[in-house]
Amino acid sequence: MRSARISAAALAILALPQVAQAADIDKAIQAYNSDNYVDAAFLFFDVTERSDDPDSKVKAEYYLAHSLFRAGYLLPAFQYYGEVFNAGEAHPYFLKATEGLLNVADKLGDDTLVPELINKGYVGSFSQLKADELNAINYMVGMISQRRRDYAEAKQFLEAVTESSPYYIRARYLLSIMAVSTATDQGAEDYSEAIAHFDELEKKLTGSTEDEKKKLFRISLLGKARAYYSQGDFKKSVEYYEKVPRFSEDWYDAMFESGWAYFQNAQFGKALGMVHSIQSPYFDDRYRAESFVLKATVYFQMCHFDRARKALDAFFLIYEPMSEQLKPFMEGEQSDAEMVELIVKGDAKFPNEIRLQVSNNRRFQKFLKQVQEVDSELEKAKAQFPEGGFKAQMVSLLQDQREQRVALTGKLVRDQLRREAAFLDDFLNQARIIKFETADAERKMLEAGKDITKGPRARGPRPEVPDDKHQYWAFLGEYWIDEMGYYEHSIKDECVNDIFE
Repeated sequence: MRSARISAAALAILALPQVAQAADIDKAIQAYNSDNYVDAAFLFFDVTERSDDPDSKVKAEYYLAHSLFRAGYLLPAFQYYGEVFNAGEAHPYFLKATEGLLNVADKLGDDTLVPELINKGYVGSFSQLKADELNAINYMVGMISQRRRDYAEAKQFLEAVTESSPYYIRARYLLSIMAVSTATDQGAEDYSEAIAHFDELEKKLTGSTEDEKKKLFRISLLGKARAYYSQGDFKKSVEYYEKVPRFSEDWYDAMFESGWAYFQNAQFGKALGMVHSIQSPYFDDRYRAESFVLKATVYFQMCHFDRARKALDAFFLIYEPMSEQLKPFMEGEQSDAEMVELIVKGDAKFPNEIRLQVSNNRRFQKFLKQVQEVDSELEKAKAQFPEGGFKAQMVSLLQDQREQRVALTGKLVRDQLRREAAFLDDFLNQARIIKFETADAERKMLEAGKDITKGPRARGPRPEVPDDKHQYWAFLGEYWIDEMGYYEHSIKDECVNDIFE
């Protein structure tokens, strides 16, 4: 694409008082065909404002949007494509505007506003579009339906996405997620439909080099591991958690969740080993509240009550104050812009672990990128367009778009904070239950005349070395990056059978 430039002749035209300008669509078309898209946008805008010729006007309505798109003004293009689209099938450029909206969504990475617009305006004439456009529409409508939990409609549209489409893999992933949700909602013990979808994705995405496909590969492995976990096959679950590539952005989640799978499979030393890895300095920027709950749960299960209390004390020291720190930001009157800035820049009074958790959210990153795109286009419009009605219109439109995108991002931040606050409250409640159960177990020990004080424990049995590719090294207080994910604790069952049966 050529960069848009305003020629000296065009500047002379733009500089004339608007009353003296003719609504001449031929000049606009000439500028467009010469790749002078900024000039063309101005001239098409002039036609929409002044022309009495219906044919010229409808043509200018579409080409105003398309010129702006070609000039790199994606948000104004979205606005004007949307106006043509909302005029419906009666507008002769309705389908062309639909294609334009799909292009804007692709360039912006927008999976919210354009899909919502397409979903609301869905018509049968979409069948006249090219296969690529129709596949994109089917995916978008399916995605919106999936978010609304209208799984029957979502499945119909997602399954209509053909294998030749770049949207096919994304559609299959959403089908996988819906299959998991459906099985969970039904309390099913069989997740084979979801696992079959994840199998297909794993095969198609193995060896991918594109960032988006690599991400889909990783989250498909996570999804498959979670599906096996949900149907109680913890050994298979661990197998797929371990397939998630080391040091990828999803590796932390895979390690942590595998800790619960090891716990469910009564491999308590491995469960503690995963906690040991994720509580290392390497993951200091991660939100690790649940890891303390897992640690305390394992120790309680093995009747290491002193160690359970120690894990709980560390948890409460960090996370009880954090729960209180969140409340002013959830109940306050901060604007949407202030909520976005809170996540981007942080605040000394706001817990940094939660801030990082939200900032790493993929939807937040997408929304923030769109806010930044608006800012860039607004700055460019102020510098590139000469003073006059057209510039005022573009600046006003971009400011409105910025407000809309910031509101969308601010709402997402609030939703994420409510979600994290609910999780934290749940973790705190779980920890309080474990603390009560620990105290009750120690009471039973004392009543039975048993000693609950614990001095130094003898070193436990050496963990099993699975094969000659692994070596055993005792932990000596230093974390080595290549050892993370391979730690295993030696732990003995200290439960007294005649007390805890």
